[in-house]
Amino acid sequence: MTESAMSKLHSLLFEEGRELVNIKFMPGISRSLTSARLADAAAEGIRSAIEGGLVNQPPRTGMTKCKLEAFV
Repeated sequence: MTESAMSKLHSLLFEEGRELVNIKFMPGISRSLTSARLADAAAEGIRSAIEGGLVNQPPRTGMTKCKLEAFV
């Protein structure tokens, strides 16, 4: 990975006191994907999320919560 791609991604992940809690990058199956292209795409996605206003809304299933005892 080029130094500029790595530093751009690193600064987006950790600047301004941000703390990286959980992030995953799924490169897919493209054989032509380079680490620099993945870093650039990841940086663009993170930048877009930051500029759009970060919202803490993890995915939800919509299922009703229940206790494990209900299945025993």
